[in-house]
Amino acid sequence: MPDKPSNGQYVTPRGGTPYTGETRVMRRLNAPSGSPSTPQRRRWPLGRILLGLMMMIVLVIGLGYWQVWQLAQRVVVSDPRGPALSSPLLGANILVVGVDIRRDRPEEGVRSDTLMLIRFDGMGGWVNLLSIPRDTQVELDEPGPSKINAAYAYGYRHATELYGDGVTPEQAGMAYAADTVSRFLNFDQRGMRVDYVVQVDFDGFAALIDALGGITIDVPRRIVDEAYPTPDYGVMRVEFEPGPQRMDGARALIYARTRHADSDFGRTERQQQVVQAIVQEIQQRNWFERILLIPRLRDAIAQDGETPAIVTTLPIANVDTLLAVARVAANLDPALIGRYRIEPGTVAVQTNGSNLIWEANDVAALVTRWLTPPGEASEQAQVQVFNGAGVVGLARRTSEKLAANGFTPLSPADAPPGEYPRTVVYQIGNTPFTARRLAQLLGADLVVGSPPGISSQADIVVILGNDAANGE
Repeated sequence: MPDKPSNGQYVTPRGGTPYTGETRVMRRLNAPSGSPSTPQRRRWPLGRILLGLMMMIVLVIGLGYWQVWQLAQRVVVSDPRGPALSSPLLGANILVVGVDIRRDRPEEGVRSDTLMLIRFDGMGGWVNLLSIPRDTQVELDEPGPSKINAAYAYGYRHATELYGDGVTPEQAGMAYAADTVSRFLNFDQRGMRVDYVVQVDFDGFAALIDALGGITIDVPRRIVDEAYPTPDYGVMRVEFEPGPQRMDGARALIYARTRHADSDFGRTERQQQVVQAIVQEIQQRNWFERILLIPRLRDAIAQDGETPAIVTTLPIANVDTLLAVARVAANLDPALIGRYRIEPGTVAVQTNGSNLIWEANDVAALVTRWLTPPGEASEQAQVQVFNGAGVVGLARRTSEKLAANGFTPLSPADAPPGEYPRTVVYQIGNTPFTARRLAQLLGADLVVGSPPGISSQADIVVILGNDAANGE
């Protein structure tokens, strides 16, 4: 409104037009772009955002595949037996051969120290392990009855005779070990064979664990070995205290190889425990961290110009293998890896000197369990209840409760004298599914390992504590 002076006459605003008394509609002018009074927000189209995300995902996948492809170029070799019958995506048998190769001392020859079969099912998302004792008696082509750990060395020494020209000793050793294991387990009757082989020497084993930054092992009991072999053919004392501990590659190798404190069967148990710990270590990383881990693994086990410490016939760069590994990595709980061992108590055995002759029907039954997806049905666990609460009849009543809930209890007993404030379920055997359900049913703590001061033939032992008595 123009100013109105004291004489009542309107004056024209400076720079404007005379006011006529008419109402005027003024058009509001837009503020200049960037004006503080009208900030402009830049909007990104949704399509552009999605395109950027897709490009980032493709870049990460491409980087990961390139790393895997580089690793495959160094460690993957052809199988002189011909192509595999099965894919890891649909279920395959993978033989891990731990070998002692002194490349600086070729006159010492080679020995296979470990034979472990892995049933790998990518679509099902599960893994089972089966360890074969190295003293198992088998028939080889030339020597006749021999220990199964001699199969690799026989193939290594007779590469050309067995598989023709152009086959390296390592390829022949892997192939002959795989064929020998297939014959021992009567795979041909099941329409299968050992599909792939992974050869790992001691240096590769330690380097793999060091590349991971170490692994965590829960040592179940004290181990003292007064005669652990050293690289210079001497011996030394090694010692492991019970409980969780972090191990580097060298320490984990000692843990997996020591056997004088118990037996070769105790050693196979520790080797499976180490495999489980390696899977656990990888599972703790996200996908981007796993991709970054690949070049470290490549450099650790396959230096340029050197013989790789790990060699395999598994085509790790193939799409089906990558899909299988990705699915298992996303779904597998390392605690639920099936762990089976050919050992006395599970399989009847006779001896021929130091050779072990296993009862064929028992071996076949164990292989059937190994080929079955993990679960309570395949575990066939037996449970024994011990009364630590001091309440008469408590162990018997609890055993009846377990039977009513589908468990298989043995005769109950009293626990050794002591204080038992809480009920504890001890998973002694390879029965994680049954042990977990049992602990949930009883509201008990779950411990993997044997209970102190108790000897039992059961796969799972329950010690009832005071809380069980109060809950009656």
